[in-house]
Amino acid sequence: MYCGDETGSFIGELTSSSCRFGYGGEDCPKSVLSSFMYKDGTIPVSTNKCYYLKYLKDNKTGDKTSLQDEDIVPIFQSYPRRNTENSKITDISASTDPNDYLNNGYIENFDAWENAWHKSFQALNVNRKNKHTSGGKFVQTKRKFSSGIQSSTISSTQENESGEIIHPILAIDHGNTHLSPELFTGEKYNNAIIEKQKNTMLEILYESLSAPATFIAPSPMLASFGNGRQTSLVVDIGAGGTRVTPIVDGLILQQAQRRNGRGGDWLGAIQERVVQDIILKKTKNQGNVKAILPRYALGLSPKHLENVRTSMFHQMAIRDCMYEMKTAPHVNGVAFYRNDEWTIPFLKPKDEDDEDMQETQMEVEDDEDKNESESDDEDEEENVDYDTVSKKSYYLPDGTKISLEKTKDGKDLCRLNELLFASELPFSSKSSSETTSKARPVTHSDLPIHELIKDSLSAVADADVRKELCGNIILTGAASLVTNIEQRLSLETQYLVPGMYKCKVIASRNSVERRYASWIGASVLSSLGSFQQLWLSRREYEEYGTTLASQRFP
Repeated sequence: MYCGDETGSFIGELTSSSCRFGYGGEDCPKSVLSSFMYKDGTIPVSTNKCYYLKYLKDNKTGDKTSLQDEDIVPIFQSYPRRNTENSKITDISASTDPNDYLNNGYIENFDAWENAWHKSFQALNVNRKNKHTSGGKFVQTKRKFSSGIQSSTISSTQENESGEIIHPILAIDHGNTHLSPELFTGEKYNNAIIEKQKNTMLEILYESLSAPATFIAPSPMLASFGNGRQTSLVVDIGAGGTRVTPIVDGLILQQAQRRNGRGGDWLGAIQERVVQDIILKKTKNQGNVKAILPRYALGLSPKHLENVRTSMFHQMAIRDCMYEMKTAPHVNGVAFYRNDEWTIPFLKPKDEDDEDMQETQMEVEDDEDKNESESDDEDEEENVDYDTVSKKSYYLPDGTKISLEKTKDGKDLCRLNELLFASELPFSSKSSSETTSKARPVTHSDLPIHELIKDSLSAVADADVRKELCGNIILTGAASLVTNIEQRLSLETQYLVPGMYKCKVIASRNSVERRYASWIGASVLSSLGSFQQLWLSRREYEEYGTTLASQRFP
């Protein structure tokens, strides 16, 4: 059915933070959408404006049940929240336990997953009539959504009329060996869940999207192909955590995969808690307790703000604010090496008195407030550069000033990325980690990145393969765009492996290539002539169903 080098395939990668779509053979995805959408099918473009604020202001009663009907829906897991009973502000903040972020890869809403594909088809004219010829054959889809004619969570007012799809679809899977610890009750049950999820994806691609041919490939394998390696150790640091996957001759060693929850979302949760504590300390004496306010919430009344605070859209807006703060100029990269002066950020010593620490910080902050106006006048007179001023303080969207020089928490905010290599974590209790470690699978861990690589290499039996993997460590993921992280990772890993192994970390200097490494690998793979015989055609699907997919797809 397909032969030759050019098939014009359409590639889609849906992750916990974004959805990437584009045509095979291109160097980067042409459409990047959010992994969250409203229940009417609309995908939010920005969090600076809330879709249902008008509805909130018109609703005089402020009923929360009606507001939940207008909230956004995630494709994968929602943001894990911290369980506290002390205050009304901190009980809705994101969880600081990295084990809560190990659910990445499990699709919770297939209707939203399917709607993202429909939106990409409309944006890139995949199944538009008269696309290549003067007329296209009209194909009526069997159902609008895979769960039925009308979904209980996602409904669309736009029509799905289109021409026939002529592009084979390559869907990128997460490639995780095990899913969330809550779903893990044994190897057989875990494999059944993963196989069921792939079968559901395949049914949506054929039954709803009317794909002529499909292929589902794991993300780590494609990231290795994108960097020109068939055998490599892929270290993916993304929003949902860090994953280390050995690839040998294009195949994943599933039992040697290791991953933890230390990713971009977890770093943002740590930063959110520290900033919230700083705000509480500042407003404690004033009697007016404040919280982090995103841009859309500026100007809202306290009553409306209280109703929106528990929504998923508010959590998404807070996450975007923390992402802006993480990528600001004041956040440094990681150090080249750890010396005697190196400390773990936000981790208080055991022999330190918390009350004395709080009193000293309060005194420093009082002095800072007194000298704030004077320092601002001096900066205006001296015409200091923006980079110099931005590294001294940071301003939240509501104008709250966070000092980065005079307090320990402010200095540690500049060293936030050091937590990826920390052996001990702040704001974590041993009791919760011990309970989760008893029930979680072998591939889940709470170790730092360099020890995670050692644990993964130790699970590989062949010594020659381990040596080759050490020389081909590929660093990918948007959260890996940190200064000096490849040098630090190479040095830390070299200390842990035997001296006969030479560690080499391969990291692209181009941020687009490192961020979309899996998608670029899929674009390269779908353009090869030898790959065209691996497509699962519609005729084969109608004859054999999903049983052939489990044998053909990796």
